[in-house]
Amino acid sequence: MMKYIFLFLIAFLFFSCKKNNRNDNQKINISDITNEKNYKMTSKKENDTVVQISGENNQYILHGSKDVKNNKKIGWWKIEDKTNKFLYEIEFISANPNKENQIKFYNKGKLITRFSQYCDIVYKNNGYEFKFYFPKYNNEKTRVEFDYMTENNNIIEDKSIDCKIEKDYYICFIPRDKKDHSIAGVATFFSESENKGEATFSSVSMFVSN
Repeated sequence: MMKYIFLFLIAFLFFSCKKNNRNDNQKINISDITNEKNYKMTSKKENDTVVQISGENNQYILHGSKDVKNNKKIGWWKIEDKTNKFLYEIEFISANPNKENQIKFYNKGKLITRFSQYCDIVYKNNGYEFKFYFPKYNNEKTRVEFDYMTENNNIIEDKSIDCKIEKDYYICFIPRDKKDHSIAGVATFFSESENKGEATFSSVSMFVSN
């Protein structure tokens, strides 16, 4: 029961307290390339709730999963661009509204971290190491804040930490003496840029859990 309460609380934190207001120009429109109406679709039933779907049009090939009961995209979707060697992997969280969470962009099979948004999590040195990758642009001042909850002895703790910049990612270390301790939270990327004397502030959030 405590586990379900924990997940509910962190989901509430993510979808109620964080707002994605980053409006940078993008080469693709995620809503368009994951819109089933833009494809000739086929589906295969996995169970009473989930179906595996595939689609194709003149430019893209799509594969993903869908919760048909709630009409939600779930899990990781893959979209291949047939005109070049691009591949997009997009993780959806079944929430209201249905929204993309992690995004990985590949060029000729190579993951391009500069244009991706995702998290790597490793347990080492008696704790969890979170590496957050967010798209980066020139002339930006950036930082990442990780607001998270931990469950320990049926007690839920709410904490916040600023991550350090290392190479092309932001890193946070959360001490945990046991590997099975639950950690879930929201990593928020804040950026500030100045163009023609005008300052622009934006943020984008990503839900993660170990």
